[in-house]
Amino acid sequence: MVENLNEDKFKRKVVVERQTCVIKFYSDGCHLCVHLKPVYEEIANEFKKSNNKIKFYKVDVDAEEKLTERLNFEGVPTLFLFHNGRYSEIPYPYDDPDDLTGYRKDDIIAYIRKRVGV
Repeated sequence: MVENLNEDKFKRKVVVERQTCVIKFYSDGCHLCVHLKPVYEEIANEFKKSNNKIKFYKVDVDAEEKLTERLNFEGVPTLFLFHNGRYSEIPYPYDDPDDLTGYRKDDIIAYIRKRVGV
């Protein structure tokens, strides 16, 4: 299961501890977010099984408005990779915008591995 972050946990784990992590920003009312949820959890489990030190978290944008405003992004879902004190938005490709179930898990995994070097 992917841990939910609030602002305090975000500061501790991402800012202070500088964990290498992926964070999914989502809203429960978002159809894309609903379809990305199982894919994101599969990705997190795959990295966990390989004993990788990359952590996976999620932030509910409706509950953590101040945190999401500081990161200055548009729309959900949004995936960010935090590594070496920097962050980048992860493209979340899907096959067809009209078919919201077509997330390409392998593309997201490849992006994370390339950026982190694992």
